Amino acid sequence: MKNKSIAAAVLAVLVMVLSLSSCSLNQKGTEYKETDGGLMLYRYSGSSTETEFTVPDTYEGKPVVEIADFGLANAEYLTKITIGKNVQKINDWSLTNCPKLKEFAVDAENAYFTAVDGILYTKDLTEFVAYPNGKTELIRDSNDTVCGGGELILPAQCKRIRPNAAYLCGNLYTVQLNEGLEEIGDKAFLKCWHYSKLEIPSTVTTIGADAFSYMDSLKTLEIPANVQSIGDYAFYSTGSSIEKVVVHNTEENLELGKDWSPHKKNSVREKVPIEFVGTDR
Repeated sequence: MKNKSIAAAVLAVLVMVLSLSSCSLNQKGTEYKETDGGLMLYRYSGSSTETEFTVPDTYEGKPVVEIADFGLANAEYLTKITIGKNVQKINDWSLTNCPKLKEFAVDAENAYFTAVDGILYTKDLTEFVAYPNGKTELIRDSNDTVCGGGELILPAQCKRIRPNAAYLCGNLYTVQLNEGLEEIGDKAFLKCWHYSKLEIPSTVTTIGADAFSYMDSLKTLEIPANVQSIGDYAFYSTGSSIEKVVVHNTEENLELGKDWSPHKKNSVREKVPIEFVGTDR
């Protein structure tokens, strides 16, 4: 009996230690978890009175090096997020759907990320990371028709648009993608309803799943010759104003995802015609 009691006590201590080692660390509702090299910001919980949040350099003596998926997502009251100097990794779903967010800022000592005009990029500007959902209000004319709004002009160095970079940014009206851009990630511009003109650079090779889906305001769509793959639902729309999709390649040379092209306005089951005009490379 004595040996069983000792064994039970040891087991209880072991369970407690394991439990504590996997627990998150809390600070005013914000949770951190262990990760390689330090801590990740796991979940942010704010209030209606907190409109700005800074990812701290350290917490309990350990550097905060990562923002987890959904770590700062759905922060409905935040208007500004500042990235601390030790953050090395921001996951694809870390910053999505913050409806009032007007700007990102980054500590000047951070070696991995930077902000330009409130928009988040990697330090070398080769990757577009995130656009703040509430950066600019839409402009409407006297008939309540949208005639202006947010603007995004990618820097010349940009090679990649990360997944979800402008996810649900319905205030975007003008987007200028740079020559030299190669990859457009999954859901990069999903439901950017009022983004009305899309010119895909000739250097793009990959367009991800849902990259431009539900962009019902588009009037024209041309796919350049260098594009090699288009993901599922990349340009899906149930109410497109596009009359014809022009693809500067042959269908055989492309990896085409499921239901990648838009459907006609007022005709959900009928797709917009696609014209494959061969390659002009």
